[in-house]
Amino acid sequence: MGENIASRPIEVTAALLNDGRRVFIAQRPSSKEFALQWEFPGGKVEAGEKREASLVREISEELCLDIAVRAFFRTVSFEQNDFAINLHAYWCSVKGGKLCLREHAAYRWVKVSELWEIDLTGADRLLIPFLERLDDFPEFSGE
Repeated sequence: MGENIASRPIEVTAALLNDGRRVFIAQRPSSKEFALQWEFPGGKVEAGEKREASLVREISEELCLDIAVRAFFRTVSFEQNDFAINLHAYWCSVKGGKLCLREHAAYRWVKVSELWEIDLTGADRLLIPFLERLDDFPEFSGE
């Protein structure tokens, strides 16, 4: 019997961007795994890369935005069949750039209460209960 892939989860980051009332989500492309499901944008952490640096790189590459990683929010672990990830979510703010969709099919700003009705990926869905417990989103002033 071979090694269980779940014993070596993929390390992934996610950016939590908010406008005070809503959070930003993006729809995965039809050509990739979890096609057309929604997610908090981010991506895989490359070997030797810090999580925060990975997140800045991924958001720049995929959404053309320059972000500041402001605060760690939560890590959730998700397993499905032979797939396992550790998803590390961070509160982020936009410092510059103009939003473009290089990877994603679409984007939306949604209230946390709407997230259950959206076809989020399994890992991203695990963040909803923790987001629901917040009285308010964090605010970041100054750069």
